[in-house]
Amino acid sequence: MQDKMADPGFPDSHTTTATTATTTTTTSSSSPFCDIGYFLTLPGILKILQLFFGLITWACVASYPYRYYAYGGGQHWVMFVAVTCWVITLLLVVLYSTSLYKRIGLPWLFLELVYGAAATLLYLIAFAVQAGTTHTRYQILGSNWYNTYAAAAAFALFTTVCYAVDAFLAFRNWQNGGTNAAGSTANA
Repeated sequence: MQDKMADPGFPDSHTTTATTATTTTTTSSSSPFCDIGYFLTLPGILKILQLFFGLITWACVASYPYRYYAYGGGQHWVMFVAVTCWVITLLLVVLYSTSLYKRIGLPWLFLELVYGAAATLLYLIAFAVQAGTTHTRYQILGSNWYNTYAAAAAFALFTTVCYAVDAFLAFRNWQNGGTNAAGSTANA
């Protein structure tokens, strides 16, 4: 037989130590992979509403026939805002609900404030562009697709309001040095 070289990373034998401890069972709304309790907080509910309304805005804008984009070039802006904010918000929901943000040493209170304010501003501009395009297309194309354009404008406004409330809550938390959107302390 060949002699095996000793590798401290892969020992040939190991010692197991067993300890007896008293365990207590507690009921929690979280699992090792997802903190369901986050979705019951106001920031969690707002994030879900942002995703819901943003997805509807995205779907309404994406459902336009592309040949009509010449009548309102702002549709590309509305689509950019809807998709970008939706992806970033989904990433934040994943980070907060899985508590992965705790492993990343960033100032989450401040980042939440900046993102909420930026998303509010971007969605407000997107709403204005969508509302203007809705009016223009109604005059040019008649009532075809009008309801879809109007729905996209309405849901862009609903999304704007959700981001504005989220930004306001983040501002209050940042100003008071309180907890971030995931419910942890400001130093986390």
